[in-house]
Amino acid sequence: MKTKQNIPWELIKIIAYSFTFAFIIKLFIFSPFIVEGASMQPTLHNEDHLFVNKVALHISDVERGDVIIIKKENNPKYYVKRVVGLTGDKVEIKDGILNVNGVPIKEDYLDKGLKAEYKKYLQYDRVTVPKNSYFVMGDNRLNSKDSRNGLDYIQNSEIVGKVQIIYYPFKRLKFIE
Repeated sequence: MKTKQNIPWELIKIIAYSFTFAFIIKLFIFSPFIVEGASMQPTLHNEDHLFVNKVALHISDVERGDVIIIKKENNPKYYVKRVVGLTGDKVEIKDGILNVNGVPIKEDYLDKGLKAEYKKYLQYDRVTVPKNSYFVMGDNRLNSKDSRNGLDYIQNSEIVGKVQIIYYPFKRLKFIE
């Protein structure tokens, strides 16, 4: 039988277990992030709140098209980018069109209104993605620090997780594919 003296102790234990459980989930499974900037528009907007799946890196490979969170060593900032090139891929941009291994990539996630500007301004000479590396770019190609201009190739150890869902603002609630 529980007495009134046991109730506060039981409540403290429940709260302690809840915080421990939440901490473990955040540390190993899902983490919240907030987008800063416009480099991933129209897919992600400034101030979008995201859940990032950390476990996904251990149960599946990073694939072309995945939206990932990156943490570079010796840099306090986190970046959110899209994987466009895998190890060994030959990546180039000709007249605004991303080509991987000589094949134009259909990128429905890009802003349709900017495609004419991309055609005019986006060019990037062919590179081969090194072993155990990824080539990433923002969806807002004219306003993105990525593998083309400062982030360099991304190593597995620099990937925090895969973006799974926008959970706030509620009107933008959606799963990221």
